[in-house]
Amino acid sequence: MENRIRMRHLRCFLEIARQRSLTRAASTLNTVQPALSRSLRELEAELGKSLFHRTAQGMMLTPEGEEFYQTIAGPLALISDGIDRLRGTPDQPVVRISLAPAVTRMLGVEAINTFYKTFPDVHVIIGGRMYTEAVQRLREGSVDFAIGRLLDPSALGGLSYEQLFVEPIIFATRRDHPLASRHNLTLDDIDPYLIVGPENNAIIWREINKYLIKHGRRQFRRVLESSSYEFSRTFMRHSDGIACLSRSILRPELESGEFVQLDIPVDDLMGSVGVTYRTGTRMSAPVRALFDLFRSTAQTLYP
Repeated sequence: MENRIRMRHLRCFLEIARQRSLTRAASTLNTVQPALSRSLRELEAELGKSLFHRTAQGMMLTPEGEEFYQTIAGPLALISDGIDRLRGTPDQPVVRISLAPAVTRMLGVEAINTFYKTFPDVHVIIGGRMYTEAVQRLREGSVDFAIGRLLDPSALGGLSYEQLFVEPIIFATRRDHPLASRHNLTLDDIDPYLIVGPENNAIIWREINKYLIKHGRRQFRRVLESSSYEFSRTFMRHSDGIACLSRSILRPELESGEFVQLDIPVDDLMGSVGVTYRTGTRMSAPVRALFDLFRSTAQTLYP
């Protein structure tokens, strides 16, 4: 049977999946929405499947669409990479990575600083998106690898994950906080205080919510959510707020004594942080070097 599916169909499909919007996808691809809609209809007709359904959150993949996405995203990235290689190496090599906030302050700075001593002319582009979005861009070939807290392993179709270190989500305050010197604290003790956490779609909320349920609570009584960890740290300095964040985000302040980790058991809040990459992808020399530096630097910082 004749296959009428063309590369433009696949590119349109991937961009709609990434943007969750026909309008935004059309803008990114420098086309118009009617043309994009026509390409999607043609693709769905050829496959005999509906790939998207419209929701309040935008264009969402159907189960068949998700399967198709995981099947073609990696190979299409490899094709694009192969074309670029045959066209010739660019004058300035580029490495594109995504770093979750928990790894930017220490691991990210250490690894990239060391990298530039060996590869001073490489252009490194760092994205700080949510890890779920970073993984989607990884499938599309927009980034070379992503570092962050482990997703549900079942969501890693076509991707590989390597653990770099394990760390807890902790409760912490400024050093002169009323609870800073107390021992054997419970959730009842921190309940009167404002909890300073990440934005509500951060991966660590899954673990925090499981922790709360295990300890007989549905949620914290009062929560301040912020995507800016600089704001969260500054807010802690000037308030009685209690941070509920990955330890790496607060580690410099904890080591200097400015902040204190509260004496609340967090064994149930341990999580794996690692690097996610496309399975079977051939990495360029700079990408491989930076990948290896993250691995070796993590071993030093998190023995």
